Amino acid sequence: MLTTSKGVLAASALLLAAAAAGGSASAARADSTGPMNTASASALLPLSPTALAAARKAITVLPHSPRLLNQLAGPGGWKGDLASGTPSASTIPTATAQAAAGALAGLDVAGYQHPVTSRYPNGTPIDWQQVAAARYRFAAIKGTEGDYYVNRWAATDLAKAKVAGLDVSPYHFAIPNVSSGPEQAQYAVRHARYQPGAQTLPLTLDIEYDPYVSSDGTNECYGLSASQMTAWISGFVTAARSLTDQYPIIYTTANWWDTCTGRSTAFGSDPMWVAAYGFSRPPLPAGWATYSYWQYTSGGTVPGVDSPGTTDLDTFSPSAVALIDPGTLSSRPLARVSVPVGSLGALAGETLAWTASGLPPGLRITAAGVLIGVIMNPPSAAVRGALTYRSTVTARNAAGGSSAVTFDWQVTATCPNYLTFGICPGR
Repeated sequence: MLTTSKGVLAASALLLAAAAAGGSASAARADSTGPMNTASASALLPLSPTALAAARKAITVLPHSPRLLNQLAGPGGWKGDLASGTPSASTIPTATAQAAAGALAGLDVAGYQHPVTSRYPNGTPIDWQQVAAARYRFAAIKGTEGDYYVNRWAATDLAKAKVAGLDVSPYHFAIPNVSSGPEQAQYAVRHARYQPGAQTLPLTLDIEYDPYVSSDGTNECYGLSASQMTAWISGFVTAARSLTDQYPIIYTTANWWDTCTGRSTAFGSDPMWVAAYGFSRPPLPAGWATYSYWQYTSGGTVPGVDSPGTTDLDTFSPSAVALIDPGTLSSRPLARVSVPVGSLGALAGETLAWTASGLPPGLRITAAGVLIGVIMNPPSAAVRGALTYRSTVTARNAAGGSSAVTFDWQVTATCPNYLTFGICPGR
């Protein structure tokens, strides 16, 4: 166990002060607007909603729990100022090099990366063009937490990161003892305005150490048993798949996962984003033979991000593929199409073997992962309406890794009335 940082102590002091000032007991989490089970409610300290909200204000802006940030920072712990929720002006050595030579670089940001300054009293924006110029190619951006917090910077960061050329994933920080997995999946998708499409990676579930142990009166596993935790995760994953048509990425540590899920192996189909410091290859949670993403430090410095020495850095696995769902596509008959299917693996220079099924007639996928061709006319019975083709694209790399995306391709008639040969004039 790492020693407690001054920031964690400050947050604990804030909780105690809030308890002294708060007074009345409450059966609901302070900053929660959604339902809560009675078992978790009974575990809370007798703080008023106002007191609990004040105590947690500095935590929600963080990308991860204080315990994990300390672990990822290595010797000396994380250098951020947890009590104020703003980065420190630290001069500590920072981790800017990649975990492996030639690896695809990524970063992880939250509200914490938008410190309030005299120049920016509402928070410092991230310069995503600078981030891209420094050769970062993907980003995880905290969108939501529990069923009560929405990062007000998330929509801006997601949009501007994509404009700068990064692939992005909004992530949800799970708080399993405030509401169910399906409820939090719905909350995350709704408030992140998640839509599959170009440059959008799957939604990420961040499931890790409970940052509110002091107020919950529980433990690192949110007071849930291993069976309860696996059921909660299953509920989130199932709902997220239904809402997004993709397996969500799971972000966690081997230590937390094996402790709190009882080494569950039920989620190996979900891409793994593992967090670990100080390894040439990160230890993996039970159920995964490899990772897709690796967060290897919380002590990075990134050009364009005003949190020097306290930014999370990531790398993409050389054995992963990570196709990007193009989202629902729509074309008219006789249209000539060319739709590239994105992949972090291809971006990293991997040679991929592509296959596709269920495409509209007349289309195929090239060796470069581009869907091309001329869409044939639909059958006469469908000319007045539209046909939907359930299409799947799969890619494999030389290391044996594979990834698949399934999406709808709608073909809409071009003619108001059926023509004898199904051909529209002038097309």
